[in-house]
Amino acid sequence: MGGRVMAVLDLPAMPDDAKPVILPGLLSALGVTRRIVPAWITDPDVIASIEAGLLELPDEFTGGA
Repeated sequence: MGGRVMAVLDLPAMPDDAKPVILPGLLSALGVTRRIVPAWITDPDVIASIEAGLLELPDEFTGGA
């Protein structure tokens, strides 16, 4: 997004009949689930930084699209 920070209110409205969608990134950002740490990362400090949300990995490093 070119460095622009989006707010929830910036998102397009969902149709009234749409099924609810909960994105994994949203759940981890809210602290509901743990952040995904790839198995190839073994440094405990890096793992702690990822889990704390201080370090964000691109999707291609975590197996995403």
